[in-house]
Amino acid sequence: MTTTPSLSDSIPANRWEVSATDHAARRAGPVWGTLDDWRVVEIDGADALTFFHGQSTADIAAMTGTSWQLGGYCSAKGRLLAIYQAWRTDTGLALLMPAEVAAGFARRLGMFVLRAKATVRDAGDRWRARFVLGSGAAAALAEEGLAAPAAPWQCGPVSGYAAARIARLPGGAGCAERFLVVERAGEPVAAMDAIARHLPPAGAGLWHWSQIDAALPDIFAATQERFVPQAVNLEVLGGVSFRKGCYPGQEVVARSQFLGKLRRRMALVRVPAIGPTLDVFHDDKAEPVGYLVQAASVSGSDGPEGWDALIECPTQAAETGVLRLGAPDAPPAELRPLPYPIFDPTA
Repeated sequence: MTTTPSLSDSIPANRWEVSATDHAARRAGPVWGTLDDWRVVEIDGADALTFFHGQSTADIAAMTGTSWQLGGYCSAKGRLLAIYQAWRTDTGLALLMPAEVAAGFARRLGMFVLRAKATVRDAGDRWRARFVLGSGAAAALAEEGLAAPAAPWQCGPVSGYAAARIARLPGGAGCAERFLVVERAGEPVAAMDAIARHLPPAGAGLWHWSQIDAALPDIFAATQERFVPQAVNLEVLGGVSFRKGCYPGQEVVARSQFLGKLRRRMALVRVPAIGPTLDVFHDDKAEPVGYLVQAASVSGSDGPEGWDALIECPTQAAETGVLRLGAPDAPPAELRPLPYPIFDPTA
């Protein structure tokens, strides 16, 4: 682990200390690793797609065999309980999400199956996810015979493996090439084993840093029920459909969109140190103005040692004044440009 400035000795589950070695290896070329802190939830059965279509913010009914779908699952109040990445399987759907929310998500979702021909289960022991990221990642995959999708949010089959999929994820300014391979436990993809022999390994924290670099939010136990989907930019990332039918919290999400009440957004910042709480402070306000979505440490030529972070706060607060993360006396945060535009998908 690199020694990274922090105002707190404890590291919450939505922030990661990434080693200087991992950052250096990623800057030099592609690296690989295992997402051992994420799990898969399976939704199987004849009604799997239609059932989850009525539970998700995303248009699940429109998914094809090459879709790698980002989406959210909300409470009745329109607050996110989970963000997932989904793909179609031979028997229904598989959803990848942080392990600490997967079991609770599966239990809650299963309560609403009722008469639908669908089953929901935490299937983390049946799947493994491995990543390859960094400049040259696509070429490294191709050298081992893994044909990576050309466009983000797309996936493809892995030849010789019925269940395995390879997906391309959007990248950010610091890491443009990012890929996931999901495989059945006990059926490891031989090409990924070969990549593991040829490329430097990296911890899962580097993947989470790359999520932050790409400004793609995740929901963890500490941030459940804190955000409406638009507050973490989920609708501009394709994770919310405003043309589908109802789902839990849909009325709140739609009202926020169509009544012009989107005064809070997710921003990307860099900061030398973070305090112990999830709160985001503004120098002109007595009370916290926002929340830390997730953060990961940076080092070396990525900039001064410190943290890259995604925060949720009023747009005006992000654009004016000084923001501080985790404590009122934390160092000032530097606002960084998002790697995608903010727009109204209903316009």
